[in-house]
Amino acid sequence: MERVTLLAPPKLNLRLLVGPLAADGYHPVRTLMVALDGPADVVRVSHAAGRVVRCPGVDGPGNLAWAAIDALERETGRSLPAEVVIEKAIPSRAGLGGGSSDAAATLVGVDRLHDLRLGVDALERVAARVGSDVPFFVRGGARWGEGRGERLTAGTTPPFAAVLLRRDPGLATPEVYRAFDRLPPPRPPAGPGDAPGSFEGLAAWVRNDLWPPAFALRPALGRTVRALAAAGAGPVLLCGSGSCVAGFAPDVDAARRIAAAIPGDGFRAVVTPAAGGVRIVAD
Repeated sequence: MERVTLLAPPKLNLRLLVGPLAADGYHPVRTLMVALDGPADVVRVSHAAGRVVRCPGVDGPGNLAWAAIDALERETGRSLPAEVVIEKAIPSRAGLGGGSSDAAATLVGVDRLHDLRLGVDALERVAARVGSDVPFFVRGGARWGEGRGERLTAGTTPPFAAVLLRRDPGLATPEVYRAFDRLPPPRPPAGPGDAPGSFEGLAAWVRNDLWPPAFALRPALGRTVRALAAAGAGPVLLCGSGSCVAGFAPDVDAARRIAAAIPGDGFRAVVTPAAGGVRIVAD
């Protein structure tokens, strides 16, 4: 095998509850993450004499894909030379987890390329050393994340569609959390802990505690929210730490009508929940 090609999907945090800063320097979270069918990064992992990571804007050791190979080498105790080329479709700093998904795809691709056969459980364990969201993308679907987001359990969500819209500059996650610490703590969650079984229930249940700090840093996000609402989306939710915003619809046809009714430019995509995570499409 000379090359493995994978699709790395985005994700949406349907509920993101954030606790106060802990002694370890992180905020504990409880979040329901859902992998999405829609635009996906293409990650190609090939044999090479050494290690190369190519990605628009973030080449080399600064990319999480590089850290993913580091973690795999520590796990296996051997050198794993590879060339990783990432073709981006998911915007960076959008709250959609694109970099984490690329790292998970790298783990799965290098595992296949070098015939490591670590298995899903071991790959998730290795992924937790790379980044908080990376383990989620190994298996994907709908999963609850706790701690820093790396402690995963199965979750469920009713069918839905969403329009992802991004018009504003990206937000750095650490910056959003610093702004979170300057604001009053969010109210305790109300309603059921698990996702409701209907779209109507989901619409009243979704929540993101990072909205206030993200809006404090990017007041222009309000225009994106208003555009989605005016086009018929309901509810509207910030994606992760931003700056992408999701407008919900009960089905794909309704989401497409919403997307078509929004004037102007910027990243936009119609998405639905995905059953899995990163996916090998060619060996």
